[in-house]
This record gives sequence, C-alpha cells and structure tokens, in this order.
Amino acid sequence: MNPQDPYGIWPDLRAHDPDRFLTARFSPRHARASLMALYAFAAELARIPDLVSEPALGEFRLQWWRDALAGTADGASSGAPGSDALAAAIRSRELPRATLLGMIDARSADLSGGGFADLTALKAYLYKSQGAVFGLGAQILGDSAHGSERASNAAGLAYGLAILLRNLPRDAAAGRVMVPLTLMRECGLEPEMLLAGEGGKRVLRLVADLERESRSALADARGHLVHCELPARAAFAPLILVEPYLDALGAPGHNPLQNIADINPFARFVRLWWSTRGGRV
Repeated sequence: MNPQDPYGIWPDLRAHDPDRFLTARFSPRHARASLMALYAFAAELARIPDLVSEPALGEFRLQWWRDALAGTADGASSGAPGSDALAAAIRSRELPRATLLGMIDARSADLSGGGFADLTALKAYLYKSQGAVFGLGAQILGDSAHGSERASNAAGLAYGLAILLRNLPRDAAAGRVMVPLTLMRECGLEPEMLLAGEGGKRVLRLVADLERESRSALADARGHLVHCELPARAAFAPLILVEPYLDALGAPGHNPLQNIADINPFARFVRLWWSTRGGRV
C-alpha cells in the first residue's frame, strides 16, 4: 500500500479526474492527502449520474454522502475509503461541512439532466460544485484568510464551463442536457436537438457563447488570484487547462456534439506541474 494513500483512493481519482489528481500529486506533501480526499469526493459526486439507472437512485447516493458527512461530526468511520479519507481531511483541515453539503446539493441538478433555466442558474451550480472545490483546496493549502472566495467562484465558472462543453457528447449520449435553456433557445435550439446530435451552426453558436463566458471568468479569476496567498494558488492549477480545452473545442472540423475536446496527456502533465510550482494559471 502507498503510505501516502492509506485509503486507496488515488487510482480511482487518477482514472476519473486526471486534472485534479495531478494537481494534488504536484502539491506540497503536507497537503497532498487532504487534497486527494477532497478531489476524490468531488469526482465521486460528479460520477453518480453515470452509476445509476434513474434519478431516485442517484438521490439515494447523494443522501448517503450527506449522512456520511453528518457522521464525521463525532469522528465515526463509515468503512468507505472515500468517506473516511474525507473525514480525515475535515478533521485535519477544519473544512466547513456547509460547503461540502452545498457540493452535494448542487449535484442534484446532474440527475435531472433537463438543463438550467438560464445562465444565472448555471453559474450558481458551478459556484457550488466546481467553485467550492477550488476554495476548499485553497484552504487546505493554507489560505487561512479565506481571501480566495472571489477567485474560487470565477475559477469554478471558467473551469466548469470548459468541462461542461467538453462533456456535451457524453451528456447527450446519457440523455442529459446541462446548458441554459434560455441560451439554447436564443440560438434556435431545443434540448431534443442536442440529444439527437443535431443543430449544426446553431450548436457552434451556443458553444461560442459559453466559451466566451468561460474565457471572461478565467480573466476574472486571474485578477483575483493576485490577492490570494501564494501557497494557496496551487489549488487553482487546473485553470491552466481552460484555454487549451477551449482551443480544442474551436479547432477546425471539431464537432462539439460528437467528439470530446481533449489535450495531449503530456501537455496536461507539464502544464499542471508548472502551475503548481509557480502559482501561475
């Protein structure tokens, strides 16, 4: 057993969220176990829709995590590696359970898969899901003043939109639409069209609109990170991948409903290593 991974959660995290696995792996040793636990928790929540056959079963899994968090109040062990790793991180880093519960609640939207009412609703979802991961990661890395809240929200929006756009084919194949309904209709689209892989140039317009939102949020995050304590900036390393992901989405001939936009694994490795070392995103 890896002594740095007493709960055995690293392999699953590496498989399901390589961006954050590498972010934690390249972070200072003293914070690594707690970051891995946080990221594994976030990855597990994100995977729930793919692991269940109907929303009710997904809600059951979300409730299990709520109960597991309640159990950490007295140090109880659930016997589940991911939950026990998270409980250890909560105790050692004093992570706020309210924020973790907010992450669970936000993921209910993944189960319905019916799209968000508008861009405001999508932003709120990304602040609570992706943004919370950035903020808690910064806390683990020493942001004692919690000066990263604005950076976390902007980072959650920038990175979350990039991931959402990358996952359009996967979500459509699973019968999910995770984009704002108002924005879709402004582009002349209906959910059924996305699910069928149709829409042509109208889909490209939708992607371009959300891509601009992602790039704008990335600029905001970079501006806010100037005021964030330097050691905590390593938690924001995944932002270094936002522009490459968006560039891949806009590559000539790329069909955003048929192919997942990806980047070279070695480029991912190098970019994340460089970012965690210098805090540059």
